[in-house]
Amino acid sequence: MKEIVTVSFSSKSINTRLARAVIRSFLLYRNISEEEIWDTELGANEALTNIIRHTYKGDENKYITMTLIWDESEKQLQILLRDFGEHVDPDVIKPKMPSPDKEGGFGLYIISRIFNDVQLVNLQNGNLLKLTKVFTSLAGDLR
Repeated sequence: MKEIVTVSFSSKSINTRLARAVIRSFLLYRNISEEEIWDTELGANEALTNIIRHTYKGDENKYITMTLIWDESEKQLQILLRDFGEHVDPDVIKPKMPSPDKEGGFGLYIISRIFNDVQLVNLQNGNLLKLTKVFTSLAGDLR
């Protein structure tokens, strides 16, 4: 059985906190370990920050839709991040090993290390980033 939650918020950078809180609550209910919740929040935060900074170029009047899809049988979470900006070349999101000589550039690397699968789909109006994570460690039974 799959459970789905969708939230939409403006592209103000402060709203990355809202997204992280939604992800945290969603995963705590599913008994995911604190370490994996933290990693998932970090990866989603990096992806959202990239949308806000690069796709929207800091425009706070745009919107992002985040959908969380939980597959209980697979212990898998898919995070769908939908933006309404210019198309992004999917090759741009291919992670490269960050250089110690260059400032920044760690976001895509972090995202690729945290999520099992990362896909970017250009849509008619915007982009859809699909982040998939399979969880391996569960916390103590909270239910």
